[in-house]
Amino acid sequence: MKIQVIDYFVFCLVAVILLSSCSPKASRAIVGTWQIAHLKITMPSYKNSDSTQNIEVLGKDWEAKMKVKNILTTYAADGTYHSLHRNLQGKTTYDPAGRWQIIQDTLIIQDTIPKRITYKFRFKIKKNQIEYWGVEDFDLDGKVDDQYYSRQVKL
Repeated sequence: MKIQVIDYFVFCLVAVILLSSCSPKASRAIVGTWQIAHLKITMPSYKNSDSTQNIEVLGKDWEAKMKVKNILTTYAADGTYHSLHRNLQGKTTYDPAGRWQIIQDTLIIQDTIPKRITYKFRFKIKKNQIEYWGVEDFDLDGKVDDQYYSRQVKL
């Protein structure tokens, strides 16, 4: 009987720690609209080749280098988000949307529109800036080996 009480206590303690690990401060700080100030993606074995592809762009050079408007990602307090992509004329070309959540130092983004994709990024927020780090399959070669970094500023 004592072991069951101790097991229950340990279970409750672990549950409290896990539930408190989602920082309400970080959740409040991320709410708003963000724009990329620095992006760096390194894709080894780019599209299953023997070469590495690098993309690096600063926000001030975004339109000239990327040939599109800077991406605007909006996180809402209700846990939804969308990431507006526009051409240079301002017309929407892509607008994935879905849900977001924070667990410890990880931002989990689940696209539900246009299709279900989950991204996980470590992140850090300082005032009006957020930095993301992660490993994803950006070149869609079937390998989760592409290094992602971005620094974004809150508008």
